[in-house]
Amino acid sequence: MSVTDKVNSENIKLSKFKKIGYASGDVANNFSWSLVSTYLMYFWTDVALIPAILCGTFMLVSKLCDAVFDPILGAIADRTKSKWGCYRPWILFACIPMLLLNIMCFTVLPSQSAYTRAFYCFACYLMLVLVYSCVNVPYSAMPATLTRDGDTRSSLSSYRMTGAFIATLLLSQLVLRVVQWVGGGNEEKGFFWAAVIFSCIALPLYIFCFKTTKEVVEVKVEKVSWKDVIKVLKGNTPVMILVVSFVCWGFYEAAGGAVRMYYFKYYVGNDKLFMLNSGLMFLGRVIGTFSLAYLVAKVNNKRTLPMIGFTFSGILMIIMNYLPVHTAVGLNLYHGLTFLTGIGGGLGIASLFGMVPDTTEYTQYKYHQHAAGFLSAYINFAFKLGMAICTAVIGWVLGALGYAANQVQSIKVMTAINVSMNLVCGIALLGAGIILYFYTIDKKTHIHMIEEINKAQ
Repeated sequence: MSVTDKVNSENIKLSKFKKIGYASGDVANNFSWSLVSTYLMYFWTDVALIPAILCGTFMLVSKLCDAVFDPILGAIADRTKSKWGCYRPWILFACIPMLLLNIMCFTVLPSQSAYTRAFYCFACYLMLVLVYSCVNVPYSAMPATLTRDGDTRSSLSSYRMTGAFIATLLLSQLVLRVVQWVGGGNEEKGFFWAAVIFSCIALPLYIFCFKTTKEVVEVKVEKVSWKDVIKVLKGNTPVMILVVSFVCWGFYEAAGGAVRMYYFKYYVGNDKLFMLNSGLMFLGRVIGTFSLAYLVAKVNNKRTLPMIGFTFSGILMIIMNYLPVHTAVGLNLYHGLTFLTGIGGGLGIASLFGMVPDTTEYTQYKYHQHAAGFLSAYINFAFKLGMAICTAVIGWVLGALGYAANQVQSIKVMTAINVSMNLVCGIALLGAGIILYFYTIDKKTHIHMIEEINKAQ
């Protein structure tokens, strides 16, 4: 096959059906990931009655183990050979044990000892995050093998994140209703069956994703040492910029996700508003991610859209920290700004994921190594590291300040909840927006890299 024929066969445009097929995988992912990241901390402290300090420590240890595991798994996935490609088999075979563990995480061990319950929760969560990586790391790396077309990849990212945020929007509106409907006031029973229901919905979505995707980009698998794999990070500025951005996004997701339930239950004083506020945020994210498919063709450098989205949302969240939400006007304004931050955040993170395959090609161009799985895992490592540190610190701070489940909280605890929910999130988003200024892979550079890679092969 000539270089021109090879370029044409790999530089394909994907149909909307195939984009939806790929996106269905992240809908399924978020029926686990978002369920856990939004509700598990609350489930541990207020349902399983595990001390907040222990919860923070569990989150940190589990996510650090997971973060170290991700790059190893990514490098293994890069070297996987099968009739289905490098990455698709992982989704098919790892999704069932992952969904079973998802259910186990929302099961309270019948024991009078808080430490026995805590050990069970920790063991289930640690296994879940490791097995979840076996699904999500290959899934995240897959766009690099589905097409080489830059705009199509950005569109894939838009579809993916739209699917993810639709799933999260559904969870924000349905989980507590399912908990109340099935549990009838028993949150332990309610959360268990909510996990069962959403895990059962996720399984056919994973199968649909597997069936509708095809890896067409030829991957040249070479035997290289782990030392050589790690060397691709040295001087790899585009990857390092995305790493820092994803650390910041991890801080934002941890602070905003884990604390939102506490914020409305204790700080605002009305936990029923959680569903309204979460719904507005994720509706905004859906709009932001969906708009990426139309906006990406209008910019020369992919950094432009996430810079705008993150900076805009970051400024708004800092303002939200000081709103008088205990008044009707202040609360309505808070909801309105939440919707706007969702648009900016959705546009930003969808753009960020669309930039990951381009850094894979930069690495192949500069270091002559295919490392899509490793780099995707390394970036996931950064995201999870940010989440781990932020979640742990929040748990430790709340515990140290005297947080008590289902009780009236002290002024110090209330302040910590407000700052975590708004100010920390705002600063994290601003950090993500600022670092992207230094990202230099524009469309001209990307086309040149693809030409050189194809000549070398």
